[in-house]
Amino acid sequence: MPYGFLKHLENKGYSQDTIQSYEKVIKSFFGYLSYVYKKDVDLIEISPADIKKYLKEQLNRKKSIPTINKELSILKTFFNYLWEKNLIAIDHAVKIKAMNQIKQPTVEYDYIELKKVLPQVLRNPNYTLERKSIYSLALKGFKTADYRFRKDDVNFIDNYRVKIALRNREIILDGEEAVIFRQYYKSLISEETEYVFRTKKIKNGGGGPVQVMTILYHLRKISKDYFPDHDKPLNLMLIRKAYLINLYQQKRPLQEIAKILGVNDFSVSCYLKRLNIR
Repeated sequence: MPYGFLKHLENKGYSQDTIQSYEKVIKSFFGYLSYVYKKDVDLIEISPADIKKYLKEQLNRKKSIPTINKELSILKTFFNYLWEKNLIAIDHAVKIKAMNQIKQPTVEYDYIELKKVLPQVLRNPNYTLERKSIYSLALKGFKTADYRFRKDDVNFIDNYRVKIALRNREIILDGEEAVIFRQYYKSLISEETEYVFRTKKIKNGGGGPVQVMTILYHLRKISKDYFPDHDKPLNLMLIRKAYLINLYQQKRPLQEIAKILGVNDFSVSCYLKRLNIR
């Protein structure tokens, strides 16, 4: 054993390091079979199921999928050699497919990291109340449309709690976030616009709902100050994505996550699948 295979590799010009790596995998495979069947296994006794079970065992041993696929490639070469030499009637490895490598989600920002800088943002003397409030609400999973709520949608429960009624959910701010938002809200009293986050006043004295570029401007300033090493500057989509992943990692039920984000649970499930984490 292994039935002249190593000499065959040598004759084909394989390096000694490569030959040794092939030998190691083949010995590991036959060692696995001996352990499972409690005897030395003949070639005619090996089935495709044995190869699949061996690969699964390597996965259970926490080997990476690229490493396991490399072992499969070696076993395919070995069984093809056996078949060409008429040592087996059927090439048992030929139809076994390589494992698909599950891509880990690309997480540009960790939600815990985003949350950690919130107190610094709220206390930054160079930031406007508007910027601070935008960031607070972004951490609640706000989309651009969510910022277009009206003054009448705001209920000050007490000095340290604020409830904001959105179209598809309610948001509660408490503690320092609520204090800052209250200050920002009071600064709007003299303005005729009905929106809490608004555009600059226009000729008729009113003001329309905030535009995405305004929100993006504030988030980019925060990104520059607190996350200078990140490749992508902050935006609502990245924050919402980080929030979703954080909720999922907390093992929150899909229905609860959907309610928090103001969507249906099917949308949450589909998005998690696109991120390859469900």
